[in-house]
Amino acid sequence: MQSTKFLVTGGAGFIGSNIVYDLLEKGHSVRILDNFSSGKRGNLTGISNDIELIEGDIRSYHIVSEALKGVEVVLHLAALPSVPRSIKDPITSNEVNVNGILNILEASVGANVRRVVYASSSSVYGDNPELPKHEGMLPNPLSPYAVSKLA
Repeated sequence: MQSTKFLVTGGAGFIGSNIVYDLLEKGHSVRILDNFSSGKRGNLTGISNDIELIEGDIRSYHIVSEALKGVEVVLHLAALPSVPRSIKDPITSNEVNVNGILNILEASVGANVRRVVYASSSSVYGDNPELPKHEGMLPNPLSPYAVSKLA
């Protein structure tokens, strides 16, 4: 199997770190970009010598473009994931969740990234009780967080 160079934004978070462990187990090269606002260094225990860690914020185009150098695939999980926080501070939620993905996409073009995978949220479907959620469902965002993950 051929090794691929991944950038995992939010790679110190619960989901991101589990993906990082899986990628490493499969022999891939992993760089993490995380500002540790909700991610934890403890989630990376035992792999610090196997990853490249960049502590930085996806709101900074410069940091994102540096993190993307030599990367083939981006797994974008970084976000401000709190509905209550998005209601209290919708501007910051938008800056991170919308401007952050815009920085990822724009810088990815310049870095010749092959693929960007974006982790959205089931909150974009609102209170629809249908399970499992799927991308064919009509969105019905009920919070600034949901709107930012849909955008």
